[in-house]
Amino acid sequence: MRAAPRSRLLDLDELLARAGGSAGGVPDGVAEDLAARLFAALTSQLPGVPAALLESSDHARTTQPARSAYSILAFSFGPQAATVSHSRGQMSVRDDGGATRHRQSFFDWLAENWQIGQGFGDPAQADAPRFALGWVGWLGYELKREAGSPDPIEDPAEPTESASRSGDLPSEEASLFRATHAVVIHHHRGQLELQCLEADTMGDWEERVTGSLAGLPRRPAAPDGSDGSDGSEDPDAGGAASEQRDVLREAAVRDSRSAYLAAIAQAKREITAGNSYEICLTTAITGTLTPGSARGVEVFSALRARNRAPFTAFLSIGETEILSTSPERFLSISSTGRVRSEPIKGTRPRGSTEAQDQALVKDLRTHPKDRAENVMIADLVRNDLSIHAVPGSLRTERLCAVETYPTVHQLVSTISAQIPKHTSRARVVADAFPPGSMTGAPKISTMEILQRLETGARGPYSGVAGYFSLNGAADLAVLIRTVVLSGSPEARRFHLGLGGAITADSEPAEEWEEVRTKSRGVLQALGAPFPEPAAAHREG
Repeated sequence: MRAAPRSRLLDLDELLARAGGSAGGVPDGVAEDLAARLFAALTSQLPGVPAALLESSDHARTTQPARSAYSILAFSFGPQAATVSHSRGQMSVRDDGGATRHRQSFFDWLAENWQIGQGFGDPAQADAPRFALGWVGWLGYELKREAGSPDPIEDPAEPTESASRSGDLPSEEASLFRATHAVVIHHHRGQLELQCLEADTMGDWEERVTGSLAGLPRRPAAPDGSDGSDGSEDPDAGGAASEQRDVLREAAVRDSRSAYLAAIAQAKREITAGNSYEICLTTAITGTLTPGSARGVEVFSALRARNRAPFTAFLSIGETEILSTSPERFLSISSTGRVRSEPIKGTRPRGSTEAQDQALVKDLRTHPKDRAENVMIADLVRNDLSIHAVPGSLRTERLCAVETYPTVHQLVSTISAQIPKHTSRARVVADAFPPGSMTGAPKISTMEILQRLETGARGPYSGVAGYFSLNGAADLAVLIRTVVLSGSPEARRFHLGLGGAITADSEPAEEWEEVRTKSRGVLQALGAPFPEPAAAHREG
């Protein structure tokens, strides 16, 4: 019988002092940067091991304390290490018993393997999502078939337009690893928590982590940039971000401007016909990384420095790496069954003066299009959560609230509900997937429209990433502002999904400019311009 999971809390200040922090080492106030540097040190010691860094906002630079509470470093190694992936109805499982494949839906597999009740945690935080090992990874947009969307990819006899143009994406449609070891930095409490799936490995894990802390360079990396970036360059960002040059080659935008505008026009016709209220149309920039130019974690460092967001994440599983600077929570579930979703629709840059800044806040809060988009998605989320909610527990905690970060203001709504004790939490996630903020409303009919309008699969983009913990908690972010790297080290493929919400009063030219704007933060971090279109998939 295996030993039970175990956690150990350590005082962060004491650890840093022991590591040399009080003598010119890690300075005060850079705990978030410490997480990234510690992650880099640990991954260099554990090459090829599935790993994830799930970060929050820089707590020194945000007015939203709940967005800056934790940094989670998770790894999978040792006898209980395992990875799972899903593709076209097939589950692939690799563990110490070897590799197996079987036919099963992803969410059915998750319901069977999300082992709840084995975790640990602080009872005082039971109503908040709380990481306690479990499964970590990402779910791609194409899992929408399990939410009732049509999926022509399931018919192997006749490849679809999307299937034939997804060579720049990983073959998996979802990928998770079992977290056997983790470090959780509690920024507000000044604590570092060690977690192990087997208690008898705690001593070795503590030695590895504290040794890595002691070995960190005495000079910190350059300060981080912004929370919830709008894609614009942070003038204060430097270091790794400014060092990434000539990384991206053979880059192309999937749809030409005229083709994208034609798709917008068609989307507006669908809305006028009453087939949808809002259609989240997307395209993508694809390319390859120059061999030897940068590792995925180095590209992530450049993105993170310019685009630090509340749900910044780096995940490495097999040949696929997810580099995300997402500002949006898809769904969280606490160990007690409290569910929350926080869709974002509406963003403004910060003003250069106090008066301009307040004017931008007022414009965001009162702009009819932004509010209409936000309210529509909030209503969609209410419908998704109501499927499993205890009667009377469904609440709109906030509607069109403005959250302010160093470079942007964002319009956020919060919807919550309580789920019954014995309800399958995997089904709660499945019935809310994919994120409504990335489909439009109504969800099913709008996904059918998108299947016709979009010329390529989305892959991880528009899906979610995060964890499903042993204590029943989960926290999943929407994969937007996200780079996907896949393929062999000699030919790393690059995919950056982009898009926007189309409504009846959308201006097509403005929507295209929004696509370009959203790409800017990522492309500038890589020293790359907005690319020319690939061979047009549509003529418009």
